[in-house]
Amino acid sequence: MIKITRKKHGINLTECWFAREPLTESGIVHYIESAFKPAGEKTQEFRTLISDLTETEEEILKKFSKSCIYKVKRAPREGVTAKMYGSDELSDGQLIREFADFFEEFWKSKGVEYQEKDRCVESLTEYMQAGALAIGTASVKDKVQVYHVYVMDEERARLLHSASQFRTEEDIPQTVVGFANRYLHKESMLYFKELGRKIYDWGGAGLEEEVASITRFKESFGGDVRIYYNGESVQGVLPNAVAWASNLRHKE
Repeated sequence: MIKITRKKHGINLTECWFAREPLTESGIVHYIESAFKPAGEKTQEFRTLISDLTETEEEILKKFSKSCIYKVKRAPREGVTAKMYGSDELSDGQLIREFADFFEEFWKSKGVEYQEKDRCVESLTEYMQAGALAIGTASVKDKVQVYHVYVMDEERARLLHSASQFRTEEDIPQTVVGFANRYLHKESMLYFKELGRKIYDWGGAGLEEEVASITRFKESFGGDVRIYYNGESVQGVLPNAVAWASNLRHKE
């Protein structure tokens, strides 16, 4: 479980990942991918895919589709290299800031104005300080083309952000960036397996039309569907304070 608590005007606002049972402390708890259904009115089911990292490397790779494994194997032949960084290696904040810059450009390339850059750096720094952050990069010709960002506890590594370079250098084809993205997923899975994590969580597998292609991409790695819950729970806080603090949190 990951637990990050912030205090706003005397009220504890806790972000809790992968909880198996409710927390007991006073305040507002925002549960993400909890195993139980929080009591709040805004609780929603969250559909995701997980890959079992307790299997052997051979068993994990055998679940990749033929097309997926071809692209994964092709990546190194195209000069793709991957590197993983844990919280200790991220402590100076440099790679977190570099990712935030990359993520901003990623959204701009899609025609979206990204206004959460400062908040992104702040939240990733909090995860890093809690020992719950990992970042993976895939490079071509020594230039990073793909970032994957993960939150993790003692059992699970969960994909939080994935961003690829859309406007590549003329000598780096977009297809190679696609190979790099798949290769980084494979390398990340083996990295977390080596760390002793049991679950690789793909960070969502929605059925909505707008994310269908992303879900198909994730399914090509052979994960299994799981249903968890996202929602808020309140304990020991007056109702008017709850509404105020909840609105404050959503405006951050």
